[in-house]
Amino acid sequence: MSRVVYLDLDGTLLGPGGSLFLGEDGQFSDAGPRALALLHERGIPIVLVSGRSSVRLEAVAHAVGADGALAELGALDAGYRTRPGQSVHEAIAETGLPARLLAREPDLHPHPLASAGGRAGSHVMRGRARPGAAAWVHAESDGELRLADNGRIGADAHIYHLLPAGASKASAVRADLARRGAPPAKALAVGDSRQDLDMGRSVGAVAIVANGARADADVATEAPWVTKGAFGVGVLEAVVAWLGGSPGAAVAQEVGTAPHRA
Repeated sequence: MSRVVYLDLDGTLLGPGGSLFLGEDGQFSDAGPRALALLHERGIPIVLVSGRSSVRLEAVAHAVGADGALAELGALDAGYRTRPGQSVHEAIAETGLPARLLAREPDLHPHPLASAGGRAGSHVMRGRARPGAAAWVHAESDGELRLADNGRIGADAHIYHLLPAGASKASAVRADLARRGAPPAKALAVGDSRQDLDMGRSVGAVAIVANGARADADVATEAPWVTKGAFGVGVLEAVVAWLGGSPGAAVAQEVGTAPHRA
């Protein structure tokens, strides 16, 4: 069992509204489940990698039969200093930086689900951070924290994580591969944001789904592989190409670029 697939959740495997069965146009789509089925049939482990809390992410992992879940962009295992019994989330709050960041950025607000599901690592916000916000966090925390843009939500808002500087999806995936004894060159990652693109440093192939590329021009430019399909259709496209040994190949004729309609 040497191959592994790492899948982002929101905006990638899950379509609009966080649904596994909705495509880009809001119609029924079975593309995401079909991608999962292909991997299950071949005995290839699926690991969900997300900014969601462990409790929320593990619930989804159980529902889709995933083999693992890497939560909170790796914030839980980044080596951030805590006191005995203190969570990383509590330690970051104790610095006062989350409150000061919100006071500095008028268009940033705590995510409505930030306190749900036992969050223990990063602090999550939504809205728009002004240019320079990430640099301000780095300077104010003496390089111990960073502000990560985890992609667009809705028309113009983004999701941001305030987390340990050493935390990232890339580092979480790298540690997971080491625990599994799996070769990075045989792993695939699929996502929709800068944080997902960075997983390419830890795996052999990384694909950005079309909706993610449209949402971030820089990600679109830097991504070595952008799928033609969005959300679950893009995931299926990437999985079919990767299983066929042709990462980045045009396989629209094999999987279809439009969601299946009931």
